[in-house]
Amino acid sequence: MKTILFIGGYGSQGGKAETLRQKKGWNVLTLLPDYDRGLTQWVVAAAKILANNPVDEIHASSTGSLVACRFPHKKVLYSPVIDPFRQLREPLFSKKFLREAYVIEHCKPCTLIIPENDEVLFNDITLAFCRKNNIEPIISPNDDHRLTRYFGNL
Repeated sequence: MKTILFIGGYGSQGGKAETLRQKKGWNVLTLLPDYDRGLTQWVVAAAKILANNPVDEIHASSTGSLVACRFPHKKVLYSPVIDPFRQLREPLFSKKFLREAYVIEHCKPCTLIIPENDEVLFNDITLAFCRKNNIEPIISPNDDHRLTRYFGNL
């Protein structure tokens, strides 16, 4: 059985992790950070989970990508926040989070799944990241930032 660490995005309730558990039958370890409390503590929490549990992949949604890309494991990123300083369409994060955040330059090995039209993030930043890293993104047609259609079709 595949074991993954799922790292949720801002305000995540764990729905994607539960979908992967139910529809794929995977063993899903879940980390649902409160990003208003900063980023660094969640990198430490993920490192602890990874040290104590052998995982096949890290899956991360949105802001969780900033945590996931700190680790060498194979990653699947859903609607990733590549640049938290200029990618969001509206101010979302706390000052503490932004003091600890960074721009993802490289993230390998990595699969990216993005919506065709993201209402939260600017896809041009994500697509530029994909070109720079030779990643062919999986684009979910007529989908939103939460990838409702993609996860609904699993």
